[in-house]
Amino acid sequence: ASVFGSLALAYGAGIVIPSLQREHSQPERMPRVIFFTLGMISVLFMAVAISGVSVVGCQIPGNLLFSIAGAPTKLGFTANRGGVILANLFMQLHVTIAFGIIINPAFYILERLLLGLHRHLDTIQEIEGGDFQANDTPNAEDKTIETSLNKHDSDEHDLDSKTYRQPGVYPKVAALRTVVVSGTVAVACLWKDRLLDLVDFTGASCIAMCCMILPMVFYLKHFGNKVGKLEKVWAVFAISMSLFLGGYETYQKGKPLFNPPAATTGPVAWDAVKFNFCPPGSSYTRMVYTNLSYHENFNSPSSL
Repeated sequence: ASVFGSLALAYGAGIVIPSLQREHSQPERMPRVIFFTLGMISVLFMAVAISGVSVVGCQIPGNLLFSIAGAPTKLGFTANRGGVILANLFMQLHVTIAFGIIINPAFYILERLLLGLHRHLDTIQEIEGGDFQANDTPNAEDKTIETSLNKHDSDEHDLDSKTYRQPGVYPKVAALRTVVVSGTVAVACLWKDRLLDLVDFTGASCIAMCCMILPMVFYLKHFGNKVGKLEKVWAVFAISMSLFLGGYETYQKGKPLFNPPAATTGPVAWDAVKFNFCPPGSSYTRMVYTNLSYHENFNSPSSL
């Protein structure tokens, strides 16, 4: 349950991408894009998790970038300066791309609600959901419908591009997007010392709701009469588990964000807990890993 928020945030980008489908020149490719994205995320997660745990075990930090910063680091080594800079530059590149993908649907919706843009999307239902007219040549009818939809997708893509070129629209859009980005930066600066908690809180609440729970609810609402019982049961189970884990993680990570513990004053004790992921009471929570014989003969300070 403690990693639910991080995983929801990581996998959420692959689910947010369909929001861009209306503006994609080839929307039929989106399912393959989603499968590839989720598969690649899984491979990268497994590579990082296995390599990290195999080297440092339970003393692995929540963010690997934190483990290589400093001289010496919290784990007692000094990383190559060039490698640290490259790692942070690649992370900045990743965050920049991911931020643009995740926040674009929010821009689109706010522009529609607050500025009245993109109203041409109201005609989609009329074209995609129109009544089927009986015809002696259904194949010809299918081709006509497919051609009409393809042409409509292209037209929608062009209309969205032209919307921002209308007189007076660009300054309004720029101001709205600036306010949204400024708000996210302010939140990040406010909780800069609780970055991991903020990431888990956001993933378990907003991302889990928008990218996991609501899509399955809408799917059952519109296609519930067409899906099989097994698929329906699995969807209900997934929704229930997501609600439970998301609520639990949101509550756990919200406590240090909105009610942070009092800051410690004075020097930190030598035997203070440094690695919270290790078994409580073991030497691994206090001492950097050196060798097994040391930890096997370790006596807890409370037993002295």
